[in-house]
Formats: sequence, structure tokens, C-alpha cells
Amino acid sequence: MMQKEEKVVVVLLVMAALSLIIGYFGFSSQPDAYSEDSKPGERVQVEGTVFSKQMTRTGDNLILTISNLNIKVFVSKNNGAKEVYDSVKTGDRVRITGKVQEYKNAREISVESAKDVVLL
Repeated sequence: MMQKEEKVVVVLLVMAALSLIIGYFGFSSQPDAYSEDSKPGERVQVEGTVFSKQMTRTGDNLILTISNLNIKVFVSKNNGAKEVYDSVKTGDRVRITGKVQEYKNAREISVESAKDVVLL
């Protein structure tokens, strides 16, 4: 039979373990893989080959097209468009993390930082 102090220690250990588990699953923000079911505002990740890249005529923003999914990736001027344009070439394989958004009734992934575009 356990003493009162031992029971308290066991309860505290169980509570600590549950807190760690909840923290791990609740705060790990690993993005989901992009799919047709991804909703606007959802943080996603996509891997593929850069099919095209172009700077917009106004605003100095960057549009990348990822060939295997035919999805466009938007990098704004303030989020590192020039840096990404200089580092990524057509044909490069990349991993991109961003948020799904809609622009002119088409889905795209909006990148929040140049470091969200990683060469593979």
C-alpha cells in the first residue's frame, strides 16, 4: 500500500507527463502537406520543381509556379521576393512553407519569409 506522500508524487508525475504530451502535440506547428482540400489560411508545405518564376510588373513581388502541383507561390516584396528570385532557378527542387490564400478565384501559397523557400 502506498503512503499519502507517494500517491501525491505519482499524481504529480502523471500530471507532468500529460502536460508534456499536450504541449508537444498542441504547440508543434508542423505544416500539413498541400492538397486540393487545403483551406484558405491553413499553413501548408509543398515540395516540387520550380516550373517558372517571374517578378510582377508592379510591386516587385515574386510568383513561382511549382510544376508537379501546378500551384502558384506568392512571395511579396516585403517577405524576400528579391532574395528568393536571386537564389532559385527554374528547374530547382524546392520545399516551400506558407499559407493558402485565394487570389482572383485561384489558390496560391503565400510565403511569409525568404527562409520558407528551401532548395533541396
